[in-house]
Amino acid sequence: MIFKAFRTAAIIWSVVIVFPTAAHSSETIRVAIADNQRSVTLVSSSGLILAGSPIHKGKKLVFGPGSVGGRPVRVRSVDDATGVNGRRYRGWVEIRKKRNGLLLVINELNLETYLAGVVASEIPHDWEFEALKAQAVAARTYALYEKRVAGNRSYHILATVNSQVYNGADGERSSAEKAVRDTQGIVIVYQGEIIPAFYHSNCGGQTEDAHELWGIDLPYLKSVDCDCQEIVQDELWEKRISATAVSRALKRYGYPVGAISDVNVAKLTPGGRVQRVAVRSADRTILVPGDTFRTALGNTVIPSVFFEMERIGNDIVFSGRGRGHGVGLCQWGAKVMAQKGYDYKEILSHYYPGTGLSRLNER
Repeated sequence: MIFKAFRTAAIIWSVVIVFPTAAHSSETIRVAIADNQRSVTLVSSSGLILAGSPIHKGKKLVFGPGSVGGRPVRVRSVDDATGVNGRRYRGWVEIRKKRNGLLLVINELNLETYLAGVVASEIPHDWEFEALKAQAVAARTYALYEKRVAGNRSYHILATVNSQVYNGADGERSSAEKAVRDTQGIVIVYQGEIIPAFYHSNCGGQTEDAHELWGIDLPYLKSVDCDCQEIVQDELWEKRISATAVSRALKRYGYPVGAISDVNVAKLTPGGRVQRVAVRSADRTILVPGDTFRTALGNTVIPSVFFEMERIGNDIVFSGRGRGHGVGLCQWGAKVMAQKGYDYKEILSHYYPGTGLSRLNER
């Protein structure tokens, strides 16, 4: 495997403005925590309250498609910790019947409370405190951006790696909660607007330009050097997948691929990530965007698009580095910067160059 050498991270400075006023306490977020469920079980040792009814409905409620009509059902616990299929959530739990007859479960709660269940789900709670604060601000910004662009969708954001990981009250840790409190209401802005604050686990040594991967040309989502490889614990990875499995995965994703005769990297980004993959079968060659190719195979199966690939027998062998899409804040890189004494404002300024910070009620 051939990997390019990376320079020591150079910090990019920008003016950071923080207003010392409280955030709006009424800001809420709607998180899709479970989808396509045939049954949803809610429990609370203190009792459950059904919206619109002052009467406790006992300590356990079970909902199936037949018990949820055309209007959503909203339930919360007396002690603000409702068990949903074995995991606890604060705020309201809303159950909606979908057109396919299955159930969608949404957790609606205060934004800052939500973040307490995100930060330690995204990075270890015992990491350097400035890294935790950087994560809290990035997660808050990303959540609010998703809320702003959600439109008429019944929820604002997912609780999975497809948005950002949220484990409810079970994901809360005291250090993460303090990081949220100490940065309460602070968001990343560019020219007065909340940015799409993408972030990922580790970039492999250099973050990626969003324009190269996704066609998103924004001045603060450009490639920057990163020192994450100084400490990252899973620097290199290798995956072996059968050509048949790759073909099936691409078909499920809408690509008319037959039996694969060969597959190779067709184009790299300037940062060294796979921009396009050429998939050859008997009668055609199909070009697939690298990030789409990764998603089709599974983002947890192929950890990043920073890879090389080789056909060996009936298998395709992927050899790579990094985890995640590589755009925006690198979580392991933030840890390195925090270890070197940089504060959360400097960390965010490096990974989102040219941006500043603001508080919600000052916007």
